[in-house]
Amino acid sequence: MPRHFTAADNELIRTQLLASGLAHFTQYGLRGMRVEDVCKDVGVAKGTFYKFFEHKEALFLAIADQRDQMHKAEIIAFFSQCDGPVADRAGRFFDQLVEKLMSDPLVAIIAVPDDFAALLRKTPPARLTHEEEKDLRFIETFCAGLKSEGLIGDVDPHDIAAILTLLVSLVLQKSLFSAGQFAASCTILREIFVQKLTASAP
Repeated sequence: MPRHFTAADNELIRTQLLASGLAHFTQYGLRGMRVEDVCKDVGVAKGTFYKFFEHKEALFLAIADQRDQMHKAEIIAFFSQCDGPVADRAGRFFDQLVEKLMSDPLVAIIAVPDDFAALLRKTPPARLTHEEEKDLRFIETFCAGLKSEGLIGDVDPHDIAAILTLLVSLVLQKSLFSAGQFAASCTILREIFVQKLTASAP
């Protein structure tokens, strides 16, 4: 007879699948990670895994969403704790974004072209649109918060989103650049980000 899981069981299993999935994705990449190994770690059958996630790419996206929320909360907290002129704070905010992107193991995975292509094949277009909209809402909230504090004036969130999209693309393509080219490109994007965000500062 199939085991009945309570709501608490389900929450615990999902949490464990996310944690084990992160470890296995980090070690083996998207294509090398095996669902059966994650299930063995957690102590559940593959059928149980598929009650939570349609495929391993769905698990990857769930982990990515979890880490995205964590990073955004940490970045906002970091900015709120900064002091000094708003341009300096904006620059440090950008540096924190770069550090998060460079150190996150999931970003390293999707920087592998074949892994990224495999993920895109399993990601519905509606999900991609949702992610873009979610990021734009985050930027809108961030800018509105700065404006309410009197730190900046009117800023077009689409401009900020475009700059950060370029940053993500740059990090994903880092292997195509020399160290000097990559650093110079980051510096230029940083300058544009700070200028766009603070041009209307009081």
